[in-house]
Amino acid sequence: MTVTAGLMVSFMMSALVLAVLHFQAPRFGLMDHPNERRKTHCLPVPLIGGIAIFSGLLAGAITALTLETATLHGLLGAAVILLVGGLDDRFNVRAPWRFLGQGIAALILILGAGVEINSLGDLFGVGPIDTGPLAIPFTVVAIVGIINAFNMIDGIDGLAGGLAFIVLGILSILAPAGGDLPFLLLAVMVAIIPFMACNLGLWRRRCRKAFLGDAGSMLLGYMVVWALIAATQTQGTIAPVTALWLVAIPLLDILGTMVRRLAVGRSPFSADRGHLHHLLSRLFGSARIALYLILLGAILLAAIGLAGEHLGLETIMFSVALLTFLGYLWLTRIIRCSYRAARRQWRHAHIQISRANPINRPPSQP
Repeated sequence: MTVTAGLMVSFMMSALVLAVLHFQAPRFGLMDHPNERRKTHCLPVPLIGGIAIFSGLLAGAITALTLETATLHGLLGAAVILLVGGLDDRFNVRAPWRFLGQGIAALILILGAGVEINSLGDLFGVGPIDTGPLAIPFTVVAIVGIINAFNMIDGIDGLAGGLAFIVLGILSILAPAGGDLPFLLLAVMVAIIPFMACNLGLWRRRCRKAFLGDAGSMLLGYMVVWALIAATQTQGTIAPVTALWLVAIPLLDILGTMVRRLAVGRSPFSADRGHLHHLLSRLFGSARIALYLILLGAILLAAIGLAGEHLGLETIMFSVALLTFLGYLWLTRIIRCSYRAARRQWRHAHIQISRANPINRPPSQP
């Protein structure tokens, strides 16, 4: 069948699985329940986005492709990621076991599909840096890192799906003709669309809302890093440093979050509401505004990286990337301090009004 038919199958399968599992999710315990600390939605929401996207991807691949050996191994790794994420959604698996499952999926992708980081490019102006015997462990760390970057940034509606859609869209345009991977990227993008409609409440019936869950966010990270490594190593369509700019927002968020937690003596994998999307949501009083700003920032940073690629500024772009990370740490610290100052002012005003007249209502909390 044609590519168009395969993409149509991906879309319809994703939409069908969403519709069916929406009513079956409580039976399997795949529900995200609100809590006062981190999850502010009002009602339990099905964690079925990842299953729907993977179903659409698999159905489209079976329909339109002959499924080369490398592709089969790549899809097998995706299935492992989906399983690990699904178990985490259901049973809240501890971090070491999650990392083990992600590492197994990474090894399947590396050894079975030949997806391996052999060169980091000319980062310091002294020639290409080869990973040599460290290629496989370095690739495993990179794959696991990107998977968890997308997992950690999945905190507001539409964010992880939107970021993955942007990266996969750029890479699908740049990918050379031939092979299975360009179709797989398009199939994932098409399968994301029904989920995004549910996640953002675009259906008339808002009760059909769904979340990606850990299975979905980890799956998107897996597909993104698969495409990035292929683009930088086997296809040679972009330099390795350009890949950093394409996933700059998830990388900045996970690195900044880990640095912040370590600085205060906390585990880098502990949960909190200090991610970029949380800060912007509180600053502007709207998660939707935060979503638009972050996606716009992702597009802008990707455009900067592609411009540097076009101009051949590989070494300079790596230096700018490091400066961007330092600037990100500085900016988020300012936002966090400003919010804390606003909270202190609100508490002071609350106390003063309560002392003056306990009947009066305090001003709204920022």
